[in-house]
Amino acid sequence: MKIAVIGAGSMGCMLGGYLQLGGADVTLVVRRKELMDALNEKGLTVRMYEDEDSASSLNIPVKAAVDVKDLGVMDALLVMVKGPDTKAAMDSAKILIGDNTKVVTLQNGIGNVDIIKGYVPEDRIYYGCLNMSATMDSPGTISGGLFGSNNIFIGSVTRGKEQKEFGEGFCELFRKGGITATYTDDIDREVWYKLLMNIAVNASCGLVRLRGGEAGEDPQFMLLAMDMVKEAITVAHAIGIELDLGYFMAEILPTARKSSGKHYPSMAHDMMISKTKTEIDFINGAVERLGASAGVPTPVNTTISRLVRVIENNYQRQYFPKTKGNAPSFTITINEKFCKGCGYCVRYCPKNVIIIEENDKAVVKDLGGCIGCLNCATICPEAAITVSKE
Repeated sequence: MKIAVIGAGSMGCMLGGYLQLGGADVTLVVRRKELMDALNEKGLTVRMYEDEDSASSLNIPVKAAVDVKDLGVMDALLVMVKGPDTKAAMDSAKILIGDNTKVVTLQNGIGNVDIIKGYVPEDRIYYGCLNMSATMDSPGTISGGLFGSNNIFIGSVTRGKEQKEFGEGFCELFRKGGITATYTDDIDREVWYKLLMNIAVNASCGLVRLRGGEAGEDPQFMLLAMDMVKEAITVAHAIGIELDLGYFMAEILPTARKSSGKHYPSMAHDMMISKTKTEIDFINGAVERLGASAGVPTPVNTTISRLVRVIENNYQRQYFPKTKGNAPSFTITINEKFCKGCGYCVRYCPKNVIIIEENDKAVVKDLGGCIGCLNCATICPEAAITVSKE
């Protein structure tokens, strides 16, 4: 099967790598030439962590491209861009779509399928969700984790023999590649349970500027998260999707804590570091939108959505503290055990406070220049950096 992964960032690269291992002919469509060159020259390196201290590693030969004009028609597209970029991604991928091309989206949230319907018929659209995590440590090197009894759920917009055959075949490629995947007719239930997890931690962690595990230790944060989840479950019931709060609390939430407790969720990263358009309209905003259509009030999710939109609209005007005089106002602690020397902290520090030494470890060069922006701590894929105020 000839597959193009549209929007091959950290998760897209990982999924494409497993499809390649499973026997597919995969092309990773990336945005940066630097990443394309690294993937084509050295392949994709995947470090899969079983716990904090142990990981298995494999290298997968892959193909990557930044321009799709010479790739030809694909059997399938796997769309992995963020929700706000779906329309632009599909516009650019039109040349890859033939009369029988299938489109699979495993993007976060709800709403991407509606956009994809403008490009291919419903009977060729598949969607689902992931129980996986992935971070790009450096171009071509991914760290990730698998959680839950099943790593990938896939379903189809229309259901029939042809859809099931393709869906099962696509899942089989993942299984042959080494991860679990299931095709199911009850896909909306799985997608909504994943949505509940994103609702609980994604935007809220960005607003309070805490990692998932740190936020989860605060009772007030958990009360906020549960308010949002309960609203979403009420909306789901109103549109015919049965969800169980007890199951979410006992099965889904503990898994989420295990997989992402030491990292900032993707939306928090968008709000705090990259300062880009978030997926709020596909997560909390989707609950807000569907609740309004169903006549179900969603005051908490609506408030969270509005706060995130305010931040998005004012990235360049937000307050950042500045140090006074020459005395350092912040302390930066770097855990040498976890530092991999990727250099992200150096690249994203606006004041050149951190350098990489000859032993490939990050060290603080000029603490007095630190303005406490938290860029280094947030971007660190190993959660090796802590910034505290004196």
